[in-house]
Amino acid sequence: MFPVSKVSLSGDVAQYRYTSASGSEVTKGFCPKCSSPIYGTNTKTSDHMTFTLGTMDNSDELEIQVVVFERDKPHWDQVDADVMSFDTQPEWAPPD
Repeated sequence: MFPVSKVSLSGDVAQYRYTSASGSEVTKGFCPKCSSPIYGTNTKTSDHMTFTLGTMDNSDELEIQVVVFERDKPHWDQVDADVMSFDTQPEWAPPD
């Protein structure tokens, strides 16, 4: 997750909104030409955004800090045991 205040986007982005099982509004941003996913927002953590790694110019310095929806990951996608993980959307929110 990235603080919204640190994010800069360029180009056209289309959006799809829906209500999650917990009642929050989720917005998915995607390319209007090819439908590739770009980002996600959630009203429960409105000051942060998630991004698809393939959209970043350079993700070499990123470190995994939390895994959400771990239940949906493929068996080969393994992270260190000390990484905070949640099977579904948690009540947790990133620190400021």
